[in-house]
Amino acid sequence: MMLMYVDESGDAGQFIPNQSSNSPHFILSGLIISQEEWLSYLQNIKTFRGHIKTEYGLLLNEEIHASELIRVKKIKAYKQIRKSERLAILRLFIRQMPLMFPKAKVINICLNKTEFSQHTNFMELAWRRLIQHYDTYLKEFVNDKGIIIADDTNSDLVRNLMREMRIYKPVSQQSEATYQAATDNILEDPFTRNSKHSYFIQAVDCITQVLYRREFPKTSLKKYGIDRFFEYLEPLLFKATNKQDKYGIVRK
Repeated sequence: MMLMYVDESGDAGQFIPNQSSNSPHFILSGLIISQEEWLSYLQNIKTFRGHIKTEYGLLLNEEIHASELIRVKKIKAYKQIRKSERLAILRLFIRQMPLMFPKAKVINICLNKTEFSQHTNFMELAWRRLIQHYDTYLKEFVNDKGIIIADDTNSDLVRNLMREMRIYKPVSQQSEATYQAATDNILEDPFTRNSKHSYFIQAVDCITQVLYRREFPKTSLKKYGIDRFFEYLEPLLFKATNKQDKYGIVRK
């Protein structure tokens, strides 16, 4: 059995340059691990968190939240840690992931809203792509079944989409009859977890954030190298999702 932990970056609202308060992107990432490795990977994270506690004073039960590490808004414990140290925590976490989860894979969906119609439902499109590629991975690369464990948002939309996609049906594309294969290797509806209580969802949160910082770099943060953190994840990236992209990122 495979488990895919999912989190997002950005919002699903339409982006209008110079007019919109919405983000210019919507990113969805999935960290896929086998149930056989789950316990050892959890122990690896706990060991890492123990190091972070010793080095920076961040308690094991305090959530690692990437955007808050970059700019503190809500998490009070982060205010006791200097910005350079918070970013060092993020960098170290990302850099250690290929060592902590050596057999894991990551699927990334990154939608630049300016490249789509203003009527696009970005939430649905990103989830549809992620579900399709996860199901393909299960069928063609590991011959196994899987489940989805997501941050506790948009559960109704994702559940309904999952149920729809389990049905084999014709799809009309430019007057040619094509078919959407049923995504039947994914079991049950997606399970939801509060990220505060899941180290693995916290890991995916960091993945989505460093992908965002790579795709839409901010000049004031470049001195910290955040726009290059994503490159540390290359050993984990499931590049077969998009062979035209250096990192396998799905963009359409």
